[in-house]
Amino acid sequence: MSDQLSQKVAQWLQEAGLAVSKTQNVQDYFNITVSPPPPAQGPVLTVARPKSESSFFAVGMGISIHPDHLRKLNAEPRNDRLSFLNSLKYTYLTMNVDFVFIPPQNEVPQHIQLVKLIFVDGLTQNELFNTYTLVRNAGILTIMKFVDRFGNVDQNQPSGIA
Repeated sequence: MSDQLSQKVAQWLQEAGLAVSKTQNVQDYFNITVSPPPPAQGPVLTVARPKSESSFFAVGMGISIHPDHLRKLNAEPRNDRLSFLNSLKYTYLTMNVDFVFIPPQNEVPQHIQLVKLIFVDGLTQNELFNTYTLVRNAGILTIMKFVDRFGNVDQNQPSGIA
């Protein structure tokens, strides 16, 4: 059943018009990369199931913070910097999206990982798509917050860079 369910998850995302491909070089039982179909560019997410017996899929998006934004963020007064980062954290909590600032020991992250678990028991196409769009929107919000605060960066940068 797990193989059928994993195939169904990929099929549902494709039916929604998204590009789906097998993620390379990962140890997960099931791991696909999901993005808007070419030639559109947009956020890249993954949908993963760590083991065949895992009771959940993890829908995730990683965001690398652009070096220009990191430089500007680090140049801000500490209270302003912490206020900005905490506002992101509070937003993720309100959205019910898990997050990790990487590296965790740094005051200013270089990457932000967003994830939401979705359990396989009774999984529906609607629930999958709602989870996908929730994580995607949290990622887009992150990118927009950085751009609003620190300005645009080189447009030739790949998606997922704030």
